[in-house]
Amino acid sequence: MRFFLMLLLASTTLSMRAHAQQPPTEPPVPPVRAANAADPNTPPLPRAVMRAGGPAPEVLPDSLLEKSLRVFLDCQGYIPGCDRNFFVQEMGFVNWVRDRMDADVHLLLTSLAAGNGGRELTVNFLGQKNFTGKVDTLAVTTLPNDADDRVRRDLLRTFQLGLAPYVARTPIASRMRLSLANGVVAPSLNPRAVKDRWNLWVYRVDGNVSASGEQLVRNTNLSSSLSAARTTDLWKINIGSTASYNQRDFKLFVANENAPGGRDTVDVAVLQRAANTNALIGRTINAHWTVGTKLSVGFSEVLNQKLAVRVSPAIEYNYFPWTEATSRQLTALYYVGPNYYRYYETTVFGEDAETRWNHTLLLALTQRQKWGNTNVSLEGSHYLHDPERNHVTVSGFMDLRLGRGFSLNLRGSASRVRDQIYIAGAEQSERDILTQRQQLQTNFRYNMNVGIGYTFGSIYNSIVNQRFGNLGELGRRFGFRGS
Repeated sequence: MRFFLMLLLASTTLSMRAHAQQPPTEPPVPPVRAANAADPNTPPLPRAVMRAGGPAPEVLPDSLLEKSLRVFLDCQGYIPGCDRNFFVQEMGFVNWVRDRMDADVHLLLTSLAAGNGGRELTVNFLGQKNFTGKVDTLAVTTLPNDADDRVRRDLLRTFQLGLAPYVARTPIASRMRLSLANGVVAPSLNPRAVKDRWNLWVYRVDGNVSASGEQLVRNTNLSSSLSAARTTDLWKINIGSTASYNQRDFKLFVANENAPGGRDTVDVAVLQRAANTNALIGRTINAHWTVGTKLSVGFSEVLNQKLAVRVSPAIEYNYFPWTEATSRQLTALYYVGPNYYRYYETTVFGEDAETRWNHTLLLALTQRQKWGNTNVSLEGSHYLHDPERNHVTVSGFMDLRLGRGFSLNLRGSASRVRDQIYIAGAEQSERDILTQRQQLQTNFRYNMNVGIGYTFGSIYNSIVNQRFGNLGELGRRFGFRGS
């Protein structure tokens, strides 16, 4: 049954069909490509449609719509195509509520990066109230260049199919019908059975240029990246290279009695460049254990590193099976290895170049549940030649829904920093400190954000009105809200 639903998931569209004595002949529905197809030439799957039947569609009375299924949409993390307004417009046979406490079904969406560069979107249908204990899970796999409209339509079909068993137990069920056009179902594409000339490798090239300025300040940023990745059940290989160029130009006023107005301008340019090439190779051992190696080579003017080479064998353990990764993870990652540094300037420890071993342990907990989501990590490392050169960081965020309409979100990190062996020994000028041309020596870092929100009022107002949706830069600056 699950396999059959997954096939329908990628290719079906559900809408209301008013009952009538004899439905008219329906025109053929154009096929769509399976949402999880890795090849654009994959045979199309037929659509499932639920149309208004009869020559004159019936307008459903408000008394019936009030008793229809209540649904709460919960998109946690980065979910491409999660467009609530679109779903409200296209699925008028359910009531979209603003609070999960009022819902009959909680739609919980989570997302993970897929091996093809796209994402695997998991949709959890969590029954509440009269549907408590009734749950289901469907998934959609997107391609890396899929447009948001394509993704949201794939999600729309998924919602319609997944909600059908719940709608079937409401008064509106007598007015609905699910049918499969053409009556033919094409099998899903099995990546292992396809002759792939790329051998499952996915490549990406990016380049960015940005500039901003005022009368006295200008910023120019250039960046580029190249990546290659191959993901299978056993192996995960990521190779990437990045480069960045950042230049800031300032005009400073200095006193000069001989200049007009008693002052003169001085041009100051701050240049920061960096590049890095890295590789991660991991192999699956079983449902919990993974081993691999991290390698990187690069330079950074901000970190005073003319050359930095790192090699770190690693091992990772997940307390929960990786099949549950979309909803929860409790991982421990350990890696150890040598680091070679060559510096632009002699460091505070009198080194122009050095090789140092260090090791790192990272503990992380990630949860995506109906009550919210959390991501908390504890990371500690130190150099083996001197345990006093260490670094400890606690970071994370929590987005909690504590009750009807009430939400609380916490985000922050705190670090004890004692491993800056790359800090230049020469005293920095006041100008270098103010412009942060190089990283400054510090014993700690922290950031924190706390937010609370409370929403109250109508739970049924799901009307979409896009007017005054774009109020321009000045509108945003003065706090006006569009759509």
